[in-house]
Amino acid sequence: MDGPTGEPVTRLDLARLRPGQGYHFLHRADLIALLCQGAVEAGVTLRLFSRITAVDLDGPHPAVVLDGGERVETPLLIGADGLHSRLRAALNGDRPPFFTGQVAWRAVIPCEPGAAPVAEVHMGPGRHLVSYPLRGGTLRNIVAVEERAKWAEESWTLRDDPMDLRLAFAGFAPKVQGWLARVEDPWLWGLFRHPVAGTWTRTLPQGAVAILGDAAHPTLPFLAQGASMALEDAWVLAEMLATHDTPAAALAAYQAVRKPRTSRIVAAANGNARAYHLSGLSRLIGHTGLRVLGRVSPGMMLSRFDWLYGHDVTTS
Repeated sequence: MDGPTGEPVTRLDLARLRPGQGYHFLHRADLIALLCQGAVEAGVTLRLFSRITAVDLDGPHPAVVLDGGERVETPLLIGADGLHSRLRAALNGDRPPFFTGQVAWRAVIPCEPGAAPVAEVHMGPGRHLVSYPLRGGTLRNIVAVEERAKWAEESWTLRDDPMDLRLAFAGFAPKVQGWLARVEDPWLWGLFRHPVAGTWTRTLPQGAVAILGDAAHPTLPFLAQGASMALEDAWVLAEMLATHDTPAAALAAYQAVRKPRTSRIVAAANGNARAYHLSGLSRLIGHTGLRVLGRVSPGMMLSRFDWLYGHDVTTS
């Protein structure tokens, strides 16, 4: 959608790439609850409120040190610990990210009755907003991104004044204005670019370690693939551990399979950041091209995403 005018630019029916499977919107808390339930049913012991302060890979076994001093050793340590992964740093060293000059607000509001189950991207010069219904159309998710020089912390727990969000998108169409008028307490986080980790795994004399998800390949939120990549990683890692004779062989195969795909997704997300925020003549040319291609050859538009949405780690 053209943000300022509210006019359609193009439409992609992503469900057509995988007939019978659809394209689904899932609340993150619901996804976490599903994964938690599955883990408990599989016999996993969950230990909460156990903050890791250090990772030790110098001994025969991988080990973590918890807040309070307790040391926990394990034959296999998997770091799914996100952007600020301690295991990633232990494997690759500390490499500080750089601020992209963009910040993002997140908010969830009550959804208007009868909202279509589609994801909308409203594009404007230097900013864009993504929104879609959740939980059967009872809630609406909003992610709004603005280019600016003012730095913001890379945090999932920072709040902001909703007026700042409304002012950033004051030039957008009434539909967007109506959504933002209902936002009461948005979250704000700075968008930083991290490199894909060079090293994902290591074997020790009596153990092994691996990272997955954002710990291995942090991505900007412009392709909606962060959680999907982590789930794919987990499936492939489990499959490799189950089908190889040694942990070393399994972990080498895991990184070999996953690194090229995740690197491509991260690069594509970086490209979307530019495409969504076009201005001036480049914006006119770009939007016109999308409109024409969407009308004349929607199949060609879809085929550009087949590598992304057509990939199925459970059958490959």
